[in-house]
Amino acid sequence: MTEQPRTAGQLVDELTSDTAQLVRAEVRRGQQEMLAKAKEASRGAALLGGAAVLGALAAGTSAAFAVRTLGKVLPAPSAAFLATVLYGGGAAALGAAGVAELKRIGSLLPEETIASVREDVRAARPGAGA
Repeated sequence: MTEQPRTAGQLVDELTSDTAQLVRAEVRRGQQEMLAKAKEASRGAALLGGAAVLGALAAGTSAAFAVRTLGKVLPAPSAAFLATVLYGGGAAALGAAGVAELKRIGSLLPEETIASVREDVRAARPGAGA
């Protein structure tokens, strides 16, 4: 048995349905890719958070225990300065590690999905060939 030729309306309906399915699939893929990148970036963000906490301690030198302990061996101003330098060094190390981690990950954009959508658009252009 031969198939009946499809009408223009049917072809438009199929095209609309196929396009909607493609868009939904690309959106899902983009969401999955961004979620994976966000999970990977969380370690770098946590390191930067740790750097911020230690930086706050360095700025305020509110760690009285460290200052008092060092004050037993050094004059009070020297003890406060040494505690500040130690906390500041820890903050700098964590900050550098966090930045390096985020640079390693690169862009948080769903690059694979963007490339796939570009390829879909190229294929859908008139004269693209089959």
